Amino acid sequence: MDESELHEKTQREDEEQQSGQEPDSTGEGGESNEEVARLRDALLRTRAEMDNMEKRSRRELEKARKFQLEGLMRELLPVIDALDQGLDGADESESAHEGLVLTRKLLLKALEQHGLEIIEPSGEPFDPQWHEAMSMQPSEDAEPDTVLTVLQKGYRLHERLLRAARVIVAKAP
Repeated sequence: MDESELHEKTQREDEEQQSGQEPDSTGEGGESNEEVARLRDALLRTRAEMDNMEKRSRRELEKARKFQLEGLMRELLPVIDALDQGLDGADESESAHEGLVLTRKLLLKALEQHGLEIIEPSGEPFDPQWHEAMSMQPSEDAEPDTVLTVLQKGYRLHERLLRAARVIVAKAP
């Protein structure tokens, strides 16, 4: 190819670029345009996939942050139960009673600041998602399928159940 042919080819490619067409590098316009379209499509799909991965990673990271204390809170539930039992068995006139009340209050306040919720459903309708029925008892005062007594409080962390409330449920007499 001599210098004048090279100059003409370069000029043609410049004109095609300015007119919005792709340069014809293969000499067969259909194939190169199809290849460019295919590559653009692949690039768009890759970008969309990367965006979706980034969004999923953010959601998973947020979920991990939200529930990072779940194990610790599960381990502290027996401590809360022990404090409750100690309060039930202690004489209110004892000075130790005040200490137990304060300790329990401080512990629950700290855990509630991190998303712990107490499930104490006395008088509420029975919900198997949050309650575990230990027995049913006939009752004239309460509606059927209503929680009569809470045997053990339940706990959840940001709407995730840590322990179901153990309850006695009313049934029709």
